[in-house]
Amino acid sequence: MSTYQTIGSQALAADTRFDTALDSSVTISLDSPATAVMHGFHQVPPQLIDSNTSVNDALLIMQQTHMRISFVVDKQNNMLGIISKARLSSSYVLRISTKKGISRTEMSVADVMIPLSSLNSVNELTLRTAKVGDIMKSMEAAGHEHLLVVSQVPARVCGYFDLIDISRMTGKAMNQHKPASSFSEIVDSLWHHAEI
Repeated sequence: MSTYQTIGSQALAADTRFDTALDSSVTISLDSPATAVMHGFHQVPPQLIDSNTSVNDALLIMQQTHMRISFVVDKQNNMLGIISKARLSSSYVLRISTKKGISRTEMSVADVMIPLSSLNSVNELTLRTAKVGDIMKSMEAAGHEHLLVVSQVPARVCGYFDLIDISRMTGKAMNQHKPASSFSEIVDSLWHHAEI
């Protein structure tokens, strides 16, 4: 049986401020281990949004919680897809609204989310030797903004990579070429990146 000790603590000084800046002594480069830029759920649990949540409410939730992406779930907490703040703020919502013939206020996140069928994943064992540059290059080549990380056994989503976050952390500009099957998809991609 372990023996534990108390540690010294003290009251905060009256002029103490909240530091939201990244630790400048920690440099992330393309040669850093991939896990350095992974959003791991063992550190921060994923934000879940019910699929029936309105688009406007979802955007408000994400703004208030300072989250860039949320996982869309059904009533039983089964994962259906992901939604990003950039997508909710973009003209993509208006295009889907027009296509479905409903107003923005009638739309739910299920109408505009990125479904599971459109998401790719990587096994966490792959990350043991992967570098940040490997992840970024893979995501750019496939045209993915997000890449899920799946645990070995049991197979569960245990984290994700966000291409925009990787670009910000490394200072390297994104070079994403999303495969498009129509002119409309090319325009959508250009609009989305301009709005991010």
